[in-house]
Amino acid sequence: MPSSVAWDNADETMASRFVGPGIRRRTPRPVHAVWVPLLHSTPDEYILQPNNSGRALVFNRNNGDIRLNLLLKGPPVNPDLVLRGTCTADVLVLITSAKSRGKLLGHPVYLASSFLLLPVTPEGKDLTPTDGKLLSLIWKHLADGKFWFSYEWDLTRRLQAQSASSDPAGNVDARPMWETADDRFFWNKHLHSQLIRYGNATGEREISRFILPVVYGFFDLRTSVIQSHPVQFALISRRSRHRAGVRYFTRGVDAKGNPGNFNESEQILIATPPSSSNSNGPSVASFVQTRGSAPFYWAEIVNLIRVPDLIVMDKGAESHSAFRAHIDNQVDTYGKLLLLNLVKGKGREKHVKDAYEDLVFSEKDKENKENEKVADAMEVEGENRGTMGAVDYVHFDVHVETSGDRWHRVDEKTEELGGTLEDYGYFEAGSDPQAPPVKVQSGVVRTNCMDCLDRTNLMQTSVAKRALDKQARDFGLLTTPEQSIEGEEEFMKMFREVWSDHGNFIAKAYTGTGALRSDFTRTGVRTKKGIVLDKMTSGWRYIMNNHSDGYKQDGFDLITGAWQSHGDSGEAAVLLYDKRHWAVRLVPYIFWFSIVMIIFTLALRRSSSYSIFYPLTLYSAIFTFTASYMARNSVDYIAWPRLNYQPMLDAIYYEGPGARTTKGSKARGGGVVQGVHKGEKTILEEAIKAR
Repeated sequence: MPSSVAWDNADETMASRFVGPGIRRRTPRPVHAVWVPLLHSTPDEYILQPNNSGRALVFNRNNGDIRLNLLLKGPPVNPDLVLRGTCTADVLVLITSAKSRGKLLGHPVYLASSFLLLPVTPEGKDLTPTDGKLLSLIWKHLADGKFWFSYEWDLTRRLQAQSASSDPAGNVDARPMWETADDRFFWNKHLHSQLIRYGNATGEREISRFILPVVYGFFDLRTSVIQSHPVQFALISRRSRHRAGVRYFTRGVDAKGNPGNFNESEQILIATPPSSSNSNGPSVASFVQTRGSAPFYWAEIVNLIRVPDLIVMDKGAESHSAFRAHIDNQVDTYGKLLLLNLVKGKGREKHVKDAYEDLVFSEKDKENKENEKVADAMEVEGENRGTMGAVDYVHFDVHVETSGDRWHRVDEKTEELGGTLEDYGYFEAGSDPQAPPVKVQSGVVRTNCMDCLDRTNLMQTSVAKRALDKQARDFGLLTTPEQSIEGEEEFMKMFREVWSDHGNFIAKAYTGTGALRSDFTRTGVRTKKGIVLDKMTSGWRYIMNNHSDGYKQDGFDLITGAWQSHGDSGEAAVLLYDKRHWAVRLVPYIFWFSIVMIIFTLALRRSSSYSIFYPLTLYSAIFTFTASYMARNSVDYIAWPRLNYQPMLDAIYYEGPGARTTKGSKARGGGVVQGVHKGEKTILEEAIKAR
């Protein structure tokens, strides 16, 4: 497999030592060379031709077959890389341009900036209306997200995992990048599925040249100084493709233990310790945290009311199995695990806290009893064996603890966790390319709140700051007890900006808006302007969650393969038609008309108060009637997912043990869950399909 790597002279020292950050580079990894495939289009085929050497990848537009062929000649266009996806007809999703966003340890990192969608259909054949709608979902998904890739470095894996892929002699795993990628963060794996199957079936290893992992997430790389020493700081967030989606349609876990809104965040510090010689080069430190929805079966059902209906499902052995699947995966991947739960200890969120704690402590008790049985049978002292022995749980009610602007309590809580954080440590690659890693991170903090957004951002930023302080001291950048990373104004300004941008991205991907309390994350101070902006953001979230998130969820399901058409356009026909009665569809227009007329009535000058009173009373009555009608019939006015709606229906239809809150619904006369448990299951399912 031909491979050529072009290194920038400024990064030559780094490039000679690392095939990826934290990986000793002795044997070149024969993966993706820096090449740009060229696209040819004929009436019968799409041909992706390498611009250096190797065979072209050919897609038959008539039957969708794939093959590798000899190079062709002719005028091409220039996409950067190929992704393969499916609607009811196959579609090529091409990244046609990308922007370089910096070099991390000599490896250019790119952000996809424009795309091209090519249906694999005969020339001149029109797409079906269903395919047109599915294509619009793909376009929406591509426009909303941020997609990152590197030709030379596996962005899907944290530094420590890449270091572990080297053998003791420093030789790097020679498999193609996509084969060693972290499956959770290989966002476009489903789009590449047909190419992967083709390679597996034919043994054509050259197909790997056309398969490049893309990460959906956040990346930022900055330079700054600590005590006048230049440093490089990077933050990478990787979003899991499993159970991907939006706020109220992907809570909890699935049967395989995949949680909603799971993100791995890796913070990287690159600096040359003052005590080391320049020839050794800089040291590289990495610190990883994770976030994800509380790992058990629960859901929140939107209902046109600000507070959705909460359902916590106690499915007995099934709940324990899903919980253990997630915990086992986390421990196998990261080592020790601190479960940091930030939900409220009172009110509706207490149901989530109690369910989480019941699972954690019941699994710990179960494992302890099993250990005691083994110890008794072997007539030895009992040992802490098993996964749960590596797991700690801490609850921290951010709302209560920080009330009255006591934001310092976040950092104080981080200090309380200092012993655990010291034990987990961080990864350090060291400055000697021949030596093994100086340090490894033996555990991670897994943080959650209800959304794993705003409160989680505060806590993760605080934990990351403490890790940086430790790294700077270990590197010799901070040398006296009086010095701290908090006192480095220039660095901290940059640090807060990056973490604030990071939180805003994750929030926007999950809710459609930026994060709340971002003023505190960005400046360290809570401001009146920030409070006002939070109120506006909350209002916009309400609109997005009720009236557009369903379409966004359909895009996630289509791209990640959670929904597949299997070539049957009828399965997606539900996207095309609104089968609600015309009167039902008319109500929102009357509602907005009444609001506009109320504003006009109040704004326009009248000759007397009577000329205002009567029209204002009329429009207010219309507003009240339409608003109450939509609240009572909320299922008809919520933008539900229309492709993969069964998981949501399973939650709504759930009638087993657990907890269910519908207080907001009953108080206001609406509520999806309340209606379902009046025997309206069939009506609900038909309404969702009609919508």
